[in-house]
Amino acid sequence: MPAATMVFVNGKIRTMEGNDCEAVAFQDDTILQVGKKEDVMKVIDTNTQVIDMGGKTMLPGFIDTHTHLVGYGISLKTVDLIGTKSIDELVGRCQRYVRGHDIPDGQWVIGRGWNQNDFVHEVKFPDRHDLDRISQNHPILLLRVCGHIGSANTMALEEVGITADTFIAGGSFDHALSGEPNGIIREASLEWFKKNRCLTDDHAYIRKGILEGSSELLKHGVTSVHTEDSYDLGYSGDFEHIAETYREMASAGELPVRVYQKISLPKRKDIESFLKGSLRTGQGDHYYKIGPMKQWCDGTIGARTAALREPYSDDPKNNGILVYEKDELLWNVRMAHQADMQVCLHAIGDAALEMVIEAYEKVQKESPKELRHRIVHCQVGDRRLYERLKPLDVSLNIQTAQTATDWPMMNSRLGKKREKESHNWRTLTDMGICLTGGSDIPVEGPDVFYGIYAAVNRKDRKGKPEKGWLPEQCLTVEEAIKTYTVNAAYASFEENLKGSITEGKLADVIVVDKDPFETPLEELKDIEVEMTVVGGKIKWSK
Repeated sequence: MPAATMVFVNGKIRTMEGNDCEAVAFQDDTILQVGKKEDVMKVIDTNTQVIDMGGKTMLPGFIDTHTHLVGYGISLKTVDLIGTKSIDELVGRCQRYVRGHDIPDGQWVIGRGWNQNDFVHEVKFPDRHDLDRISQNHPILLLRVCGHIGSANTMALEEVGITADTFIAGGSFDHALSGEPNGIIREASLEWFKKNRCLTDDHAYIRKGILEGSSELLKHGVTSVHTEDSYDLGYSGDFEHIAETYREMASAGELPVRVYQKISLPKRKDIESFLKGSLRTGQGDHYYKIGPMKQWCDGTIGARTAALREPYSDDPKNNGILVYEKDELLWNVRMAHQADMQVCLHAIGDAALEMVIEAYEKVQKESPKELRHRIVHCQVGDRRLYERLKPLDVSLNIQTAQTATDWPMMNSRLGKKREKESHNWRTLTDMGICLTGGSDIPVEGPDVFYGIYAAVNRKDRKGKPEKGWLPEQCLTVEEAIKTYTVNAAYASFEENLKGSITEGKLADVIVVDKDPFETPLEELKDIEVEMTVVGGKIKWSK
């Protein structure tokens, strides 16, 4: 047997295959042997690195199935608006950022994280007049925490050329009573606005975002990401520009984490253009691989843009926003499906979910294929809709950290009946639906163990609500960890490469300070990653 390059001993190895073991050996980037210490130690030689885990626990590397990696990395160096309690505080924080970074006149100022639900005195979106207080010499774009609504100042609107007549289907530029744009931009209009900022972001800019974001992910045990990057914080480039940077980094061995690339193709012309090329789902190598076509079918509950079949309980004239007409979405999905592209659709409200299910049902009936189409979020529905998911073999990319974040507003937004059928992770798991874990960074943070804690306890970081929100929907610890490992690998057709500590799979593992299977449930959020290994190499160590 060839010599192993690395051996881990004296710990508990949770393989996620139903068995635990004492030691594991890696040969280059592959798991060579898993088993008893005495057997694994037989493969070592003088060049083998032997690591004593000191009784700590090893798990498979985590796979985050819903990220915006470039945007997250870039956001770490922009204005952080998380936790602002008023528009005045938002304005002050941005003013200090402009002064402190000596931003030259004319350069864009980008920020993210404000949430009008957190404002103490006035629950409204910041508009262009608020942002004009920050600066009238810099174009400014500040994104809501969800990324589906943005606020722009007057200079930004003028630079992009927004007028009272500007219209983009599937979104809106809000207007003041005078009829002029007020700087509040929603959904598809926001994506159009970002892409038309007249910037050309170079590869160094994108590379920095990838490296900055990956550095944080490694600290939380994330070894693979499924990422959509042209839908990003202030990024004005396109998929090809980003993909070229990823490919160059992968070829040079510079990618810290493995990447499964979601590709934003929002319009018919985008799909037609992409399909003229040769790229398809699954192409690539172990570090950079083409994933699904990504589209957004509605917005978010917090912004009241998620599309509902019945109006919002606290906004009776509002059903949210459907980005596509039914026939339009069906055409989009059919084109990708026929070309053997996996499809990944954002759907938060039940109206969007119903439309997505109908499209998937029709294309599978027309042309049955194992493409493992996906739905991101799937937060509001009902049992009848959920029962239609299983025959489709879809995976649901859920964000349990958002379950913990959203619970205080769900009753007021939806009413008691719809609230009870939201974030139904237990129900869906019992139905045999594949749930995969994701952070949606930079919407939420990258802390996987907080996501696991939220799935198991249905509580926020403060332990609220005391008995858990809809506690009958809690997952077990094993089920929650599988959403980031076994299930996540299945969603990208990589179940033979990732997701468990198994001989022959990629050597992607983490070492943590406590065994999550033996940790009190309330303390799951406190588990810390001690070491992250990708491809048999230690990429981060505490």
